[in-house]
Amino acid sequence: MSRRWWAVVVACLAAALLLNGVAFAAAIRKNPADLVEQDVRSRDKQAQFQAAAERLYDAVMNNERSELFYSLRDVRQLAEDEQLRQSGSELGWIAVDSSVREAQREIEAGGSAHLLLSAASSIRLAADSLTAGNEALWLQYEPVIKEDARQLIIAWTTAGGQGGAAAGARMATLKGHWDLIEPAALLARERDKAEGMRNSIVYSSKLLASQDGTRTGWAVQSFEAVSSAAEDLFRTDTEDDANLPANAIPQPLQPTGGWLLYSIVPLICALLGYVGWINYRRGQHGVTVMPAPAERPSRNGVARK
Repeated sequence: MSRRWWAVVVACLAAALLLNGVAFAAAIRKNPADLVEQDVRSRDKQAQFQAAAERLYDAVMNNERSELFYSLRDVRQLAEDEQLRQSGSELGWIAVDSSVREAQREIEAGGSAHLLLSAASSIRLAADSLTAGNEALWLQYEPVIKEDARQLIIAWTTAGGQGGAAAGARMATLKGHWDLIEPAALLARERDKAEGMRNSIVYSSKLLASQDGTRTGWAVQSFEAVSSAAEDLFRTDTEDDANLPANAIPQPLQPTGGWLLYSIVPLICALLGYVGWINYRRGQHGVTVMPAPAERPSRNGVARK
């Protein structure tokens, strides 16, 4: 490749790096007012959703039929808001949608008051989890869930021949408590923690329902897994960070502004590489090594020596 083409390549590389640096700086220096306004709108949506969920819960508790329809309508409309659904996880909102549909079904059919209260409570806990942080109501279920898991082991190991029935009743209680907090847990916690809790409950339920005589040891282990999953679920992010080594805790982002340095360094490296390649072609110490001249053939076709 000629020097002219190498110069063109280096110039294009420099222009691309410079444009990339400018674009990066523009993205970093996004108007802080826009970010603040977006955060304010998001918090306002969360507060509206929480207020609607509280009204729905109060209407169920007070058996106010007219207020039930209006509050459920507000909850449903807010739960469909795209900006609000950016808070929390998609699985959490799917669980919220399921609770909203259940509440609507019970209201329209005039069905079980218990199921309606469970759906309204689940929606209320989910809405509260978006705004209350570490003071969220669903976190108060930690001792309840852990006690359910402990009672499972006791019922299974001490009730003799009735252990399966007693443990099954306790499992039904545990599942009821989990159904209440599942949407909130999915919104507020990592997916693997919430799904780990759900999967441990499902597995324990299957063992209790099976007729395999060898399931005794497995059942106890599964109940212990429920308790362990509860520990992971209710452990806060602060507690998780406290168990990590200091160098594993994410550090705050350093102030930006070094984009120009990151753009210039590759350019300098490219230029140095180009200069080194030119020197290599010219030989050591800048001396160009010319090829040896071709031997002139003699007139009789024999090369001269």
